[in-house]
Amino acid sequence: MDILLVTVVFPYPVNDGGRSGTFKLIEYLRKEHNITLICPSCTNSNHQKLQELWPNVKIQTFNSPKDIAEGFNIKGFIKKTIVGRKKPTKSEIFKGNMVLNTTDLVRYYFSNLIEMVQKELNDFSYDIVQVDFIELAPLVHFLPKNIKKVFVHHELRYKRMSLEYATLGYKDAAEEWKIANTKLLEIGLMNAFDKVVCLTEIDKKTLELEGVNSDRIEVSPLPVDVAEHPINQPFEFSKNLVFLGPAVHFPNLDGVDWFLANCWEKLLKKDPELKLSILGKWSNEAKKMFLYSRNVTFEGFVEDLSAVMKGSIMIVPLRIGSGMRMKILEGAAWHVPMVSTSVGAEGLPMRHMENCILADTAQDFVDGILTLSADVSLQNQFVKNAKSIIKLGYSVEECGQVRNEIYKSLIS
Repeated sequence: MDILLVTVVFPYPVNDGGRSGTFKLIEYLRKEHNITLICPSCTNSNHQKLQELWPNVKIQTFNSPKDIAEGFNIKGFIKKTIVGRKKPTKSEIFKGNMVLNTTDLVRYYFSNLIEMVQKELNDFSYDIVQVDFIELAPLVHFLPKNIKKVFVHHELRYKRMSLEYATLGYKDAAEEWKIANTKLLEIGLMNAFDKVVCLTEIDKKTLELEGVNSDRIEVSPLPVDVAEHPINQPFEFSKNLVFLGPAVHFPNLDGVDWFLANCWEKLLKKDPELKLSILGKWSNEAKKMFLYSRNVTFEGFVEDLSAVMKGSIMIVPLRIGSGMRMKILEGAAWHVPMVSTSVGAEGLPMRHMENCILADTAQDFVDGILTLSADVSLQNQFVKNAKSIIKLGYSVEECGQVRNEIYKSLIS
């Protein structure tokens, strides 16, 4: 098939979970289909490297919007919102980086995207146009009526906004107004596509309950590598906890903040030798917020995770999210036992005390880590059982085949 794929993610370098899943799926699909990828602009070097990796994929880039906040940016927040005032509080900074306050689906506009997509469709023949991420969903109104349209919903935006709102701890009618209106717009956009692809069954059920036509919705998860390796077989705990994810994704920032503020000192009182390694890109401004935390190391982007993952327990203390948490699947692939919140494991076949520990209060999270760190048998049970999950539904081949079947059914 000839597929035009439009996304807000430039899938290289593969330095976070979202890029990883997107990269691996396109890597599979490009071997069976003619793919044209339209995505945000990036450095010339990354563009060239990706084109070398994918010589049979046509890559075009559009400009990112300049008036929409993108991720964790303390300096930008200070400059735009509180110039002339005293240094912002952490609460102000966090609110300024929530999608609750940085995303407006009406205002999100990419200046040259519509023209680029329409020219591509006028010049060449395509079987399917696939649009990824809610920021680009309004593009459906500018696509020809006779072409099949697929939307891949990586994260239910109104659901994430609701979870962010819940962390504020107070009522605010203006915030509730934004969430309610985003929800109406989001559901309406979904019903304008021929197919809506969710990453998890729980997101599919949520959209069905909210009014998206059930005949339109399919589930197609993102893949994770499941290559065999000897790391952590058997597992031996090395007194190290690991968190995987960049601060630019606000749920990661919120989750680390919640864990360090509510759990970390309690854990160190019980076991002063514990260490925490935070993997992924974190700005200096973000790191400064946690200078008070003992035994915490920001590792940055790590090309080879084997050394850090060896003997580590993965924590996933997320309070905000929708879609798939790739870090859970990465943890299973590295054979590390995990302690997660229910939100962190949502949509994945994770079962409390079967293949992980699920804990939603600070004390339960602390107790879960202490229990797991002291029980060698439980550690290896989790590793074994979690590994079996990714071998049953999350390999590149299986995820690629599922997506292929969706395309075929739509065309037929």
